[in-house]
Amino acid sequence: MPDQKTIKPGDKVAVPWGLEEVVGTVIEVYGPPARRSVLVRVPTRGPSGETLNESDISFPERALHVVAAA
Repeated sequence: MPDQKTIKPGDKVAVPWGLEEVVGTVIEVYGPPARRSVLVRVPTRGPSGETLNESDISFPERALHVVAAA
């Protein structure tokens, strides 16, 4: 579980996506420390891997881990 101070806007984080994980970009971190949430921009990919769309989705901070710091 990440330290709550480690996730910040601009970080690339792995987010749960079905049975896998996808990498998204942190847009905002908000909420009280015990229940911090993170707004992440997640790409929707087509069958050949191209980005079709991007969605901003909120996740509990404890569900994420940083893969590349900003």
